[in-house]
Amino acid sequence: RATLTSVPRDMYLKTACSNGTYRRINTTTWGSSSSCAVQTIENLFGVDIDYYVKVNFKGVVDLVNALDGIDVTVPDGIKFCEQDSHRSMQPKDLQCIQSGFQHMNGEQALAFARHRHTLPAGDFQRVQHQQLVVEGTAKAVKNISSVNDFYTILDTLAPNIDTNMKTKEMLALYGVAKTSLQSNNGAMINVEKTYLTGYDLTMYVNNLRGNVYTFQYYPQSLQEIVDAMNVTLGKKKVELD
Repeated sequence: RATLTSVPRDMYLKTACSNGTYRRINTTTWGSSSSCAVQTIENLFGVDIDYYVKVNFKGVVDLVNALDGIDVTVPDGIKFCEQDSHRSMQPKDLQCIQSGFQHMNGEQALAFARHRHTLPAGDFQRVQHQQLVVEGTAKAVKNISSVNDFYTILDTLAPNIDTNMKTKEMLALYGVAKTSLQSNNGAMINVEKTYLTGYDLTMYVNNLRGNVYTFQYYPQSLQEIVDAMNVTLGKKKVELD
């Protein structure tokens, strides 16, 4: 069982590395260290994060290609073209996505995960697409035929990821995931996809000396996600209506 959640990039909150001041959450990933982002998310959801993986554009492309692609059902009404991982807008490099079931390669998966400008709900809709890519990637683990192939994938990804997981921990996770996914064709896996909801608010920020767009989350939405996480972690029992 897993609870997958997404945080809007413009959420305005007290981060773990801003001396008590408020910033947008996407600033916590700036620089080489991931500690600010990890601690901020821990504080927000009240959970301990044992492991993290930070992946850049090229890492997404390499991972999906190393898995021989992923299966994704693109929601109805989606049709757009996005630049590739090199940010090229040349016609030959554009990645075009439309509704329906498809087997995506790395460039297509990245385009689907990062596009937001033509989506009616913008970033809020994009995070749902990102979750579909994550879910498709997780399910593709069953296609890795051997531990040697797994090592090959790790070697391919190494230049484009940052993580605190050791190789033996990745191997253990791979073993559990593969066994579960192969049992009854993955029916044992229960992924609950969640995302924070809230409202837009333009604020004047002193250090920027101007108005900036921010996202403000609804406390009820946050609590519902926290409850779901604690059920997954075995800290809370499922409450039936």
